[in-house]
Amino acid sequence: MARNSNENDEDSIDPASVTSNVKHTIKQDVIKELLNGSFQDNKTKLGNDALSLVVEVAKCLVTETCLRASTHALRESCDRVDIEHIEKCLPQLMLDFP
Repeated sequence: MARNSNENDEDSIDPASVTSNVKHTIKQDVIKELLNGSFQDNKTKLGNDALSLVVEVAKCLVTETCLRASTHALRESCDRVDIEHIEKCLPQLMLDFP
């Protein structure tokens, strides 16, 4: 995790650095099975365009979670992100991604 060299703020991070370290590969097959399992009507189908959009939203959610958890870790002067940092950012994240 790299600090942003442009700012003097101690709690700033370089989003590009965090994003490049996030290895998020979300498989469309997994998302499709999760969504199909939650449909109440068996006749409901999920189009390829809609599936692609859901996968992109999931990637955004993962990236945003990593950025927020990294910020929490920096505030606590930690050099790595632990599950506790993720847990601390989840309540606000759930409100931002309804």
